[in-house]
Formats: sequence, C-alpha cells, structure tokens
Amino acid sequence: MSGALPETERERQLHQLASRLLTWPDPEGPASVDLIPVGYPVDLPPELVDLTDLRLLGSVVRRRAGILVGAEMVFEGPGEPQAVVSNYEAALVRLGWERIEQPQPPGGGGFDVHGFGQMTLLANKPKSAIVFLHGTDREEGGSELRVRYDPVHAPEMLMNIGRAMRHEETILPRLKPPPGVRLRPEGTGGGGGRWKSDARAQTEMVPMELEAFFARQLEAAGWGRMTGSADDTFAWSSWLIPDSGKWRGVLLVLAPFPGRRQLSLSAELIQPGGH
Repeated sequence: MSGALPETERERQLHQLASRLLTWPDPEGPASVDLIPVGYPVDLPPELVDLTDLRLLGSVVRRRAGILVGAEMVFEGPGEPQAVVSNYEAALVRLGWERIEQPQPPGGGGFDVHGFGQMTLLANKPKSAIVFLHGTDREEGGSELRVRYDPVHAPEMLMNIGRAMRHEETILPRLKPPPGVRLRPEGTGGGGGRWKSDARAQTEMVPMELEAFFARQLEAAGWGRMTGSADDTFAWSSWLIPDSGKWRGVLLVLAPFPGRRQLSLSAELIQPGGH
C-alpha cells in the first residue's frame, strides 16, 4: 500500500522557515501561512485551477481563525506571458468575472522594457473577491503565471482604484520589442498635454525594420499614420491619435552606433492655433 512519505526533519525545518518568511504583520490579526506543493486548498474556487493546461507548481495559503483570506498559485508552461494571462483572463470572464481597468503608473505606456511582465486584475463582485494575474518570462523559455486570490479586500480595493482612475493617465500605448531584443529604459513620463518614452535597444535591426515593428503596434492601438520616412541610420513617422481631441504622435528610431538603436515615442496635445 503506497502513500505519502513521512516528512524528514530537514523538510520540516524548511517548511517552517518558508512559512515564517511568507508571514507578515497584519492589522486585522495574525494569519497562518501554509505551502502546498503541487496542490491548492479545497476551499479555493475550483475554476481558478481548472481553467488552464499550465503545470501547477503549488500554492501559498493564508488563513485567519481557520478562514481562507488569501491564496497564491504558481503555474508554468509554454507561451508568451501576454498570451498566458489573456487566455486565463478570458476563461474567468466567461464565468462571470469582470476585468478591472487599473490606473497606469506614471509613464505606464511607451516602450516595454520587460521585467514587470503582463498583469491584470479581475473581480467577482457578487462574491466580493478579486484575482490578480501576473505572467512573466522564464529564462529557460515559456512563462510563469501567478494567480493571487483575495476574498476579503475586494470592496476596499475597487473603491481605491476608482479614485485613482480619476487622475491623468498616459496616452501612450505600451510597445513590446521584437523577439530577442531587450530594451533599456531612458525615461518615460509626462502630463499636462505631453507624454514621452525613450529607450535604448541592443540589436542589429535596421531603423526601418524597428520602426515598422513598433508602427504595427501603434496601428493596433488605434493610432493613424500620417507620414514618415527612413534610411540606413534614421526612421521616423508622425501619427494622428483618434478620439483623443487633438493629440499627435511621433515615433523615432536612430542608429548612432553599430548594434545600438535609440528609440523615442512622444505624443503632444496640439493647442488651438497650433499645427
């Protein structure tokens, strides 16, 4: 008769240490933390696990007075982070969950320099629960998906998001680099009628190819190309931003040195009497 192997003293110590490291002070009272390798708590909504073909690595479960107050699951598998998160999100939406638009951080648009991955927030308002999805690249290929479930703080969080959404947000869409090209940020921000994002790319792609790659993403975001040109060292294009008043955009790609490309995306609100 087979069964679970008894836990060794070393494994017990590691489990205890991990649980302590994952515990933090909580103003609502002490909470216990448990690690479940290749598993999840029985009182977790089953659709949160059964929605994906990704491999479940395990979960972290938080309880207060025996009641589930939070859980985080970790999955891994093939696919880009954006596709992995989008597929999981779409499955939850079909089950009645609602995607919550979140305010972008200052400079949240522009060139995507990787590292932060793909993130989204969903809410089940009738059950006062929220789910935060975070997909990131894995060094060995594929993606890691973290699913954080919170059945306690949804009303407060949704109210805070509603307040934050009233602040000005960037008009720049997020631009992802070509496969295999890493970007280094060189400043993103704006407000009051002007937004700008600069980055540096290590690549031998000619400016015309890079400009065309980012231009397709601008078109997908609803921007309309006005004019532009390109040669061996420089490519540029100007853009009309529909449904935004009188905003205009400019995309620049410069090749100052071999293997290095300077990128710039800006948008400016044309004032009355401007051109």
